Amino acid sequence: MPNVEFACEGRLLFRTESDEPSRPVPRMHEIVVINERPYQVVDVEYWVRQSGLGESREIWPTVYLVALDNDAWRQRIDRRKGRLNKERLPTRY
Repeated sequence: MPNVEFACEGRLLFRTESDEPSRPVPRMHEIVVINERPYQVVDVEYWVRQSGLGESREIWPTVYLVALDNDAWRQRIDRRKGRLNKERLPTRY
């Protein structure tokens, strides 16, 4: 899969092209940061397109994104930080 398309709100944001035979595609609910703005992956579609004159075909994944608001992004970052005080976690029964 040398080509991956990224779309948001019904429009194509950009397309990546690569010479590598396989390219990593973001998974569902993964966060992708594009131009300092966080987006969440909400859907991935795979399209088969004809390439060249023969019967050869290529798979083009289209990754659909939704922009995250600043509060949600800040909460995600804060949850990743460790606890400031090294107290023990509460005991669960």
